[in-house]
Amino acid sequence: MESFSFFETEDKSTGLYSNVIGDIFHSRTGALKEANEKFINPIFENLKNKEKIKLLDICTGVGYNLKAFINKFIKKEMEIDCIDINDSFVKISPFLNDGIEDKSIKIFILNEVLNSNISLNDLNFKIKEYSDFDIEHFFDKDILNLMSFLLKSPYDLNQELKKDTFLHNIYYNYISSSNYEPNLSKLYLNKTIKYHFNDARIVLKNINTTYDVIFLDAFSPQKDPTLWTIDFLKQIYKLMNDNSILISYSRSTPFRSALVELNLFVGKTILDNVDIGTIASKNKNYILSPLSSFDLDLINTRSGITYKDSNLNLIASDIIKNRTFEQENSCRISQTMFLKNY
Repeated sequence: MESFSFFETEDKSTGLYSNVIGDIFHSRTGALKEANEKFINPIFENLKNKEKIKLLDICTGVGYNLKAFINKFIKKEMEIDCIDINDSFVKISPFLNDGIEDKSIKIFILNEVLNSNISLNDLNFKIKEYSDFDIEHFFDKDILNLMSFLLKSPYDLNQELKKDTFLHNIYYNYISSSNYEPNLSKLYLNKTIKYHFNDARIVLKNINTTYDVIFLDAFSPQKDPTLWTIDFLKQIYKLMNDNSILISYSRSTPFRSALVELNLFVGKTILDNVDIGTIASKNKNYILSPLSSFDLDLINTRSGITYKDSNLNLIASDIIKNRTFEQENSCRISQTMFLKNY
C-alpha cells in the first residue's frame, strides 16, 4: 500500500492515487458521486423491478461502486462477486470516509471481508500503515471505534464463533444509534459477497455463471490495457445473459471498438448532455444513447484498433507495443486525418 496515497475528493469522500500507475482511483469531484453517476444511476431503471440481482464487480478497489450499489438496491436479494488483484484495498474499504451514512452497510462489508479469510490483525495492520496521516480525516470515526473494540476483544481468537453473529451483535451494542432494530439486520440476510484476489483474467476463466450487471472499473486503457483487450472482453461476454449490462467509466475508442466487434449493442452514459462512460448489452432496449455515426466512424480509424491478448497473459507494455505496431502497419486512416476531414 506504500505505493498509494489518500486524497479528499470534493464530496468529502476519500480517494486513492496510485504512485506506480500515475493515475487516480476516483474522480477528484467526488468518489461516491462518481460511483453513482457512472455506474449506479445509468442502470437503475433496468434493475429497479428485479427481485434478485447478480453483480460482477471487476477491480473493486476500496469498494465505492460496491457500496453505492448495495445502498441503492438495499432491499433486493444480491449475489456479488468482487475481483481485485490486491486485497489491501478491501482491507481498508469498510473504514474509509465514503459519504454513505448507513454504517450497517460498512459493517456488512466488514463481515464479508472477514469471511474471506482476512484477519482482524491484517485489518489493523493496514490501518496502522497510515498512522502518519490524519486518520480521522480519511477514515470513518465510528468504524475505527469498532476496529479498536474488535482488536481488544478475545473473539477474534475464537474460531468456533460465527463472525456474522458476532459483528451483528457488536454493531447493535456499540455503533447503532437505534439499538436492537431487528428489521435492519434482515436486509443483509439475502445478500452475499465473494471476493477473488487475483488477476481478473485468471478469475474469469473459472467462473461459470452469468450476471445481471458487470462493472468494469480498471485503470484507464492508455495506462494499463490488460483488462481492456478484446480477448478479455470475450470472457466477459460469456458471462452475459440476454439482458445483462456491462458498464464502465471508459470512453476509450479501442474499448468501444472491441464491444462492437463482439456484436454487443453499445451506447454512451450521458450526464448533462456529456458522454461520461460506456454501456453495452445483448439487449438493444437497454441502450438509450447509442453510439453516434461519428463514434462508429472513429472506430474504423487506427484509433479503433483493439488491444489484444490472445492468451490472457501479456503485460501491459507488450499489449501497448503490439497495438502500436498494428496501427503503424494498418491501412486505416489515422484519427488525426479523420478529425481533420470530418
